[in-house]
Amino acid sequence: MQDKKNNRDLTKTGLKIIGVVLSLGGLACTIVGSVSFFSSLGSGTLPKLFWLLMIGLPMLTIGVAMLTFGFRRTDVPKQATPNNGTAESVPVMKTDEKALLCPVCGRENAAGLAFCEHCGAKLERRCPHCGKPVNTDAGFCGHCGKQL
Repeated sequence: MQDKKNNRDLTKTGLKIIGVVLSLGGLACTIVGSVSFFSSLGSGTLPKLFWLLMIGLPMLTIGVAMLTFGFRRTDVPKQATPNNGTAESVPVMKTDEKALLCPVCGRENAAGLAFCEHCGAKLERRCPHCGKPVNTDAGFCGHCGKQL
């Protein structure tokens, strides 16, 4: 598990470094190519460094994409059982129908909420008759038709 985390951190660091290099190089090429293009418009000559614009824009786009992936969060909680299969207990939903159980962290939330107050995951409500998921604001179950 620790090896995966180290590999992930190493990959993210590489993405950040390469992303910065490509972004800055792409920005420089884009600026030089744009200046060459626009300066040639008034003089009637062909732009000499216009090709830098065609190289700089893709470099800039790829660099920004690499930076985005390099800075993306990876500590999102796993979607699993309320206790994540471990012995440590997480507050589990009681039989109170007004509380909604978060499918990600397993904690209780007040009725009527659309997102978990603890981890921000989308909450789902289950029909007490058939057990299928229903919208949090539904009055009737779309699966069995009974009133909620």
